[in-house]
Amino acid sequence: MALKINYNYQSDFTHANLLKTEFNVNKNLERLATGHRINRAADDAAGLYIADQLKTYAISVDQGTKNAQDGISIAQIAQGSLQEVYNTLNDVKAKAIQAANDSNTDETRKILQQDINHLADVIGKVFKDTEFNGQKIFGTAAGSFHIHYGGRDNQELTIAKSKAFVSVSTLTGTASSKVTIGSTTYSLNVTKQSLAETTISQVDSLIKAVDQLNAVYGSKQIELEKIINNNNTQAINTRDAESRIRNVDFAKEMAEFTKNNILMQSGTSMLAQANQQPQLVLQLLR
Repeated sequence: MALKINYNYQSDFTHANLLKTEFNVNKNLERLATGHRINRAADDAAGLYIADQLKTYAISVDQGTKNAQDGISIAQIAQGSLQEVYNTLNDVKAKAIQAANDSNTDETRKILQQDINHLADVIGKVFKDTEFNGQKIFGTAAGSFHIHYGGRDNQELTIAKSKAFVSVSTLTGTASSKVTIGSTTYSLNVTKQSLAETTISQVDSLIKAVDQLNAVYGSKQIELEKIINNNNTQAINTRDAESRIRNVDFAKEMAEFTKNNILMQSGTSMLAQANQQPQLVLQLLR
């Protein structure tokens, strides 16, 4: 057996392995403390890149979902207003039918026209005042809301800002009112029996136009609701994929920590033994 005092190979070897074990224990503790398998690029550069991309996409999809929910709010506000317009038009039609009856005189029809003008003014105010976040949904010119519903570029859905307004020249019964939906203008005039008959037809067509417009917003709402469902599914699956890459398996990591902790204790004990070996030289010097 060779005994040397200037260099203790066993001690050096044991110490080097003890440092490796200490490094592994620290890694185990870090992962168990954070819950992450990857805490820095050095842990797994490719894994960190993929996990970060997945996390970014999930966050982006969540914001897209919020945008889509705003789009649903726009559609619901529009539908609520159009429902009020529909209800008011039913009142207009009832007065037009009343005016078409020859039991009324032209003077009576002027009073009915006055009522219709006031109702038309209400419809005009509904169109003018309906908005989302300060932006008009109806107006004298067409436009659109661009709803960015996804986590990538060019994932958009358009909700129309409809051309819908009312022209009321007077609130008295001396002139007719006009309601414009899209490119069509409907006249509401019951000052004469024949005009009242025409107005009945005009109101019927106007109600159909309002219902068709309402259906457009309803269809947009359905579309956005489906998109939101898909976004939620994508976000859940994306986060699950990120979790499998980034997060630590606690059962496995705890088993590794237990093994390394035992190696740390045994390595410390063996280092103490290795440091005692050179003392055997003293027995040869007696």
